[in-house]
Amino acid sequence: MKITAGQGCLGVIAIFALIISVQNFQNAPYFLFFILALIAIWIGVSLLNGKARTKKMLEQFENQANILDELVKVDFKVEDVMLSTQKEEVVIYHLEDVMLTEYRSTGSTFSGGYAGVSFRVAKGVRLNTGKTGGSSMRNPETPQTIDSGELTVTNQRVVFTGANQVRVFDLDKVLNMESGSNGATVSISVSNRERTSGLASVNMEDLTPGMAVSLETAWHDGGKKAAIKDAKEMSAQLRAVVSEERSKTK
Repeated sequence: MKITAGQGCLGVIAIFALIISVQNFQNAPYFLFFILALIAIWIGVSLLNGKARTKKMLEQFENQANILDELVKVDFKVEDVMLSTQKEEVVIYHLEDVMLTEYRSTGSTFSGGYAGVSFRVAKGVRLNTGKTGGSSMRNPETPQTIDSGELTVTNQRVVFTGANQVRVFDLDKVLNMESGSNGATVSISVSNRERTSGLASVNMEDLTPGMAVSLETAWHDGGKKAAIKDAKEMSAQLRAVVSEERSKTK
């Protein structure tokens, strides 16, 4: 079971309380029993929450495998997508609820201090000599969510359309493409843009951006047969994970 930062803090507090209760057992024996009961409840709730999260994750994997199988079954015929395609361009998949991220600075930080002398010249009146000094420094750039919208992948492009931003990534201009865990995030660097852009899932019941981009690059490099093979392999891997994890709980 993976322990979160919050659970770790609670664990440290519980251990500290347990040590105190043991040291004061003679004076307050019931306090030790109370702490032990709380720890037992905490462990039980953590295990139940962990099982619930695992169950939901496996259901998501299974749903994603079903989507991949259906794509193969219908021969990648994606309908109801509002995109003006180019010559020999084929829409492979369409995702909603996708976040667009880019590296942006959160502003500037001023640092400095007063250099001078301050002294009293009359009741309630002080005289300050000298001047303030300091400098302004631009904060480091960090990934910032700048829009949310729809993502359409074709055998030629990745197209993000949001309420305020539009990004088109031509596969022939891609310099680097990296996918995060389970493809939930994808970073794309292209030759015609200075900034690296990121795409992140909001709806984990659907395919992730990484999965969609994987199908796209397979089609771009090897045609429809390669995309079908990639879809079948991803589906098989997802079902294998689901089967293995569920067998552990039997």
